[in-house]
Amino acid sequence: MKKVLAAALLCTVSTFAAWDKYPVKPAGKGEATVGVTYEMPAEKVSELNINLGARFSIIEGLEAALMFEPMFTVMNDHDGNDGPTGLRQPVIGVRYWLPMGVGVFVDVGIPFSGEDYKGGYYTFFQPGVQYSTNLSEQFKIGAEVGAKISLENGDSKVTPPMELGFGLGAEFSLGAVTPFVDLDFKMGLTKSKFDGEDAADAPGIGIFPEVGVIFEISEMLSVDVGVGFGIGEDWVGKDNTPISISANLSVNF
Repeated sequence: MKKVLAAALLCTVSTFAAWDKYPVKPAGKGEATVGVTYEMPAEKVSELNINLGARFSIIEGLEAALMFEPMFTVMNDHDGNDGPTGLRQPVIGVRYWLPMGVGVFVDVGIPFSGEDYKGGYYTFFQPGVQYSTNLSEQFKIGAEVGAKISLENGDSKVTPPMELGFGLGAEFSLGAVTPFVDLDFKMGLTKSKFDGEDAADAPGIGIFPEVGVIFEISEMLSVDVGVGFGIGEDWVGKDNTPISISANLSVNF
C-alpha cells in the first residue's frame, strides 16, 4: 500500500500548476474553468476528479490565479478499495509577462484539504520562467522551465521529491477548433518520503505528453478535451503507464 499511495501522488501527468505556457490576458480580463479528469496513475489505481480554476489580470502583464487541480476527488480506488475523497488543496499562482515574450511565475500549494481527504496535500513552491511566440497568425508555441520544492507537512503522509521541470506546448488555430500538444519533462532531485521516511530512490526523468482539442463556442465560452500519459520507468514505476483524460469548460469575462 505504501508504494501504491506514493505512485498515486507522484505520477501526475502535469508537471507544473502554472495556468498555461502562453501570455496572460489583457488587464481587466479573466477566465474561469470547471472540468473533470479521470486518471489511472498506477496499476490498479484510478481517480475521478473535479477541477476548478479562475484567473484575472490585475494590471497589464500581471495575472493572479486560484486553482484546484483537482478540487474534489469523487472516486479514488486503490486495488478495489475506495480511498479518500473530498476537497483537495488549492494552488495560488502569480504570473508576470514582459513585452518581449518572457514571463515569470510562482505557484504555491496550500496545505489544506477536507476532512475526508487525508495524506494527499502538502506545501510546495513552484517558481519558473516561460517564453512564448507566435510563428504565424494561427500557430503559437510556449515553453517553460522551473522547479518544484515540496515541504514536509505533519498532516501529509507522502512528500514528493524536489524536481526540475521543462515544458513545451503548441497550438494551431483552425478557426473555432484549435488542436494542441503539450510535452512536459520532470527530473527528481531528491527521494520521496512516506510518513517522514524515504519511500523510494530519487526518480529519473519522466516524460508526459498530452494531445487535445479546444472548441470555441463563442467569445465567452470554450470547451477543451485532452489525453495525456506518462513515460519513464524510474518515475512512473515498473509496468506503470499513467493515463489522464480530461474535459473542461472555460468562461471568459
